[in-house]
Amino acid sequence: MNKQLTDPEFLSFCENAMPIEVVEKFTDNNIRGLENIALRSISTRSKLPSNVVNLLVAYFYSHYGKQVYNRNDLARLYDYWASKDVRTMTQAIEMTNEDIEEVLKTLK
Repeated sequence: MNKQLTDPEFLSFCENAMPIEVVEKFTDNNIRGLENIALRSISTRSKLPSNVVNLLVAYFYSHYGKQVYNRNDLARLYDYWASKDVRTMTQAIEMTNEDIEEVLKTLK
């Protein structure tokens, strides 16, 4: 797990940030079309609280931030967290302990 994901200052940032701002932290402000497509895929969903979504986005981009990835993977991960009923930051932090590649393998 990326240490930044549990940093109190970063968690505080996640409370009020927009998902695009979270992505910028992990991509050195380099937002590609791929990021826009992936974020758009979760923008209309309302199953998770916004701060949990921000930590989900951070978890995803801390691993895939500067790589090419499947544009549907962020949405798959969102649905996975929603199916696990992740409602709090504590629960979200626990979810970030999971190996993202293994989780995504089981969801495809």
